[in-house]
Amino acid sequence: MVKEITSKNNPLIKDIAKLKLKKYRQDCFLIEGERFVSEALKRGVTIRYLLCKEPLESIKDFKGECIKINDEIAEFLSETVNSSGVFAVVEYNEKDFATPNGNFLILDKISDPGNLGTIIRTALAFNFKDIYLFDCVDWRNDKVLRSTMGTIFDVNLYNCTLPQILSLKPYKILKADMLGLDFRTCDTKEQLGLVLGNEANGISAELEQISGEKVSIPMQNAVESLNVAIAGAILMSKFSK
Repeated sequence: MVKEITSKNNPLIKDIAKLKLKKYRQDCFLIEGERFVSEALKRGVTIRYLLCKEPLESIKDFKGECIKINDEIAEFLSETVNSSGVFAVVEYNEKDFATPNGNFLILDKISDPGNLGTIIRTALAFNFKDIYLFDCVDWRNDKVLRSTMGTIFDVNLYNCTLPQILSLKPYKILKADMLGLDFRTCDTKEQLGLVLGNEANGISAELEQISGEKVSIPMQNAVESLNVAIAGAILMSKFSK
């Protein structure tokens, strides 16, 4: 079923636009882009509304409510300079905390949306599918979602309390730290967790309570540190299974 809305002042459009703010993303979030929407459909994700300027071949089999929109509405909903004109309101339920099934990440107060999205995408590439978030930027943030390139639907994201994070202590855990041991000397085939700390402050005092070896990435030419997403990619590549 297709209906047309022509004004950004339409009550439904105004409600959808509110999803750009964290406080309104209680049981759904907004994604943008034909590829992103197609990936959601392939994975059977529940889409409450599909909005697009023109009929799309890639999503022609969508059976739900489809809304034709114009340029004004697309620009109103978009967080990008040049809107793709394709949006979807995706339903979701927060995952209940669960123990990891394989290698996993603990992300400690990651604050930059681009970094979080890139880490999520990289984690999937290296099979770190269980990702535990401690006081991080909201993963439903548009910049996070765009940085994941659609991989958001293939990982397990858990927003965790400190006791939940600390319950992971029995697992082998490595902490990324500039003062740690050379990561190349750590040769393990065990299931493990990797802690990545905040961009500016590293691992927080709260998560220092987790026992585990600290590992670092040796650098040359007086470079002191790496972007957390890049550092995470190097370490996950080393320990991927």
